Amino acid sequence: MMSTGTILVLLALCAVAHCQRFDALNKYIINKAAGTSIPVSNSGAPVNVSITMNLLQLTSLDPKSGDAEIEAWMTFQWTDTRLSWDPATFNNVTATRLQVSKIWYPDVVLYNGHTRIVETLAVVHSDGSILHVPPTTIKTRCDVSNYTTGGTVSCGLKYGSWTYHAHLLNLVSSSTSVDVSAYTSGGVDWVLNEHTATREVKHYACCPEAYIDVMFDLSFQMKGHKYFGWSVFS
Repeated sequence: MMSTGTILVLLALCAVAHCQRFDALNKYIINKAAGTSIPVSNSGAPVNVSITMNLLQLTSLDPKSGDAEIEAWMTFQWTDTRLSWDPATFNNVTATRLQVSKIWYPDVVLYNGHTRIVETLAVVHSDGSILHVPPTTIKTRCDVSNYTTGGTVSCGLKYGSWTYHAHLLNLVSSSTSVDVSAYTSGGVDWVLNEHTATREVKHYACCPEAYIDVMFDLSFQMKGHKYFGWSVFS
C-alpha cells in the first residue's frame, strides 16, 4: 500500500505534467488573441452571444420593499476564431481553460440590479467557441404591486451589453424559459410560479443604433398566502 507521502508526490507530479501539457497552447492562444478587442469579422456580422440563466435559489425576498437576492449560474457562449488552433499541433488537445481577463469578454451586465460574480475560468474549444458559467449572486428590486391581492411578486432581470449596439453584439437567449432543473426553494416561504426569457430589441434617445437585451421574468407566490381585501402591510 502506498504511503500518504507517496500519493502526494504522485499528485504533484501529475499536476506538473498537466500544466506542461497546456502551457504552450495557452501561450499560443493568448499571443494571437489581439488583446481584448471585440472579434467582429471583416464581413461586418455582429458577434453572437448566447445567454442562459440557471436558477439555483431564491435566498431572500421582502414583500414590502421587493428587495430580493437570487443565486444563479449565468451561462455565456460565443465564438472568437482568433482563439482557434489545430489540435494535432498541440497533442490533440481540443479544449483548454483561460482567465476571462486574458481574452475578449462580452460586457453583458444586469441593468436593474447588482451582481456578485465568482471568478471562474472560461472553457475555450479548438474552433474558437467559448463557454463561461460564472456562479452569480443577484440583488434586485421586484414588483410587489400584486402581493396584497394575490400574494405574488414579479422579478424582471434585464441583461444586455453596456456599450455594444446590435450591429456589433447580437445577444440571444438559447431558451424561452429559465433553467430550473437545479432550483431549490431553500428556507424561504415562496413558490416559483412562472419563469420566462424574452429577447428584446430597443432604441434609445441617445443613439441611432438598436440595443438588445434579454429579460428573465420570475414570478413567486407566498406559501399559504391569505387575503381578505385588507393590506397585509398594515
